[in-house]
Parts: sequence; structure tokens; C-alpha cells
Amino acid sequence: MGLFSRLKTGFVLSIASLRVLRSHPKLAVYPLLSGIASIVFVLALLGPLFLVSGTSIGGLEYAALFVVYLGSTYIAALFNAGLVYSVGQVFRGNDPDIGDGLRAASGKSGTLLVWAFASAVVGIVIQALESRGEIGAQIAGMLFSVGWAIATFFIIPVIVFEDDVSVKGMFTKSASIFKETWGESAGANVGLNVVPMLIAVAGIALAVALVFVLPTGATVATAVVIAVLSVVAAMLVGGVITGVAKTALYVYATEDIQPDEFNEFNFDSLFGSDEGSSSRRGSGGVLGQKGGI
Repeated sequence: MGLFSRLKTGFVLSIASLRVLRSHPKLAVYPLLSGIASIVFVLALLGPLFLVSGTSIGGLEYAALFVVYLGSTYIAALFNAGLVYSVGQVFRGNDPDIGDGLRAASGKSGTLLVWAFASAVVGIVIQALESRGEIGAQIAGMLFSVGWAIATFFIIPVIVFEDDVSVKGMFTKSASIFKETWGESAGANVGLNVVPMLIAVAGIALAVALVFVLPTGATVATAVVIAVLSVVAAMLVGGVITGVAKTALYVYATEDIQPDEFNEFNFDSLFGSDEGSSSRRGSGGVLGQKGGI
């Protein structure tokens, strides 16, 4: 699959996911709450650290960085889990409820914390490698980062929908699904970012044009607001469509079921053969009784 085809696949997948968001705009509450909670957490944690930044604090910076990674990853994972659960409800034909989604995510809080801890450790290792001056260390850090992102791409759907998944099992299952669905078209992941990028670029372009046409103080302030709101909107849309797309791919990979909202998307283009398709039938429970939905 060429680069253009991969981008097109991701773009079509994002458009289908966008239709889900259009039908259920309340799904945007998850990334919004996640962003607010993460900002509050980071400010509350790093504020005291900045107050003593001029003193000799030794390894406190790395300790604080680890806690930031751990807390922010856990917060993001918790709200993403709620989003994935609610998307599963949509795929079953139900109207998603934010409270139900958050309660379902809280029920997986222990496993999500384990995932957040592992992610924080990996984040510190990558940061340490990339902060070294050697080219080899920086390349190793970059490769490690890419490999980690691939291996954990489906980690949240696995945690949400699998019953009593082990720590090793959630990583191996996530990596296996990624290999099965996107192994030949991993570049399509970039296509999921096209729609959010267009939203941000359009808003920023409008703001710049406004200032260029009417360069007054009030116009500049308005332009700043437009630019900020467009970036926030892009982040919210991007968070939702990524969660929707992952859930849809997970459903198809584990149950060989194509959600109605994705009836125009050719899932088989992501799979190598019919043999892989037959092996998926009946293996999951996202839309059935298994998996907690």
C-alpha cells in the first residue's frame, strides 16, 4: 500500500468516525474533561517545584517528571476508556451516557493505573535517551518511542472490553491487533490527523486574515480567541475520532463485525487475507455480552 493510499485510508476512517461524533456530540466531553483534569494536575504538581527551582534539588526533577507522566497518562487513559466504552454503546445502537462511561472506566482503574505506570517508565527511558548528546541514543529513543506507540495502539480497547486481561496479555493483544489490522498500512494512522489539522489550519488562517485585513487591537484579540478555539476544537475532534476509529477497528478485528456507522469503509483493505478474517469470528465480545458492555 502506497503512502497516498495509506493517508486516504486514514482519512476515510476519520470521516466515518466524524459521523459518529456528529450524531453523538456529547462524546467530545471526554477529551474536554481529560484536558482540563490534566492541566489542573500538572499545574498543581509543578507549581511547588517551580517555587524551589533555584535551589539544589538533585533528582527531584526526574521524580517530578515521572509523576507527571504517570498522572497525565492515567487521566488520559481513564477518560479514553470512558470514550471507548461509550463508542461501544453507540455501535450497539444505544445512546451513550457519560456517567455510565466514566463508571465503566473507573471499574478498570486498577488496570489503567498499571498501564499508566508502564507508560511513565517508558516515557522516562525515552526522555533519558533523547536528552543524551549521542546520535545513537537519540535514534534509539525515537525507535523505542515508535515501537511503544505501535505496541500499545489498542491498549485502551483491550482493557475496556477484555475480561480479566493480564498485564502481559493486554500488551500482547494490543500489538497483535495492530499487526493484524494495520500491519501493512500503519501510515494510515497519519490520515486520522488530517481532519483535526484542517480544523486548526482553517481557524488559524481565518485569524491571520482578520488581523491582516483589519489590524486593530480588538481585531487582534478576536483573532487570538479564534485561533485558540480552533486549536481546542481540533484537539477535541481529534481525540474523539481517534477513539472511535480504534474501537471500530477493535470490533472488526475481534468479532469480524462492521459497525453500521462504518458501512462505507472497507475494513478488509486493512487485512491481509480471508484467513485472518475467519480467525477473528467469535473471538471478542464488544457488541455481545462479553467484555462488559
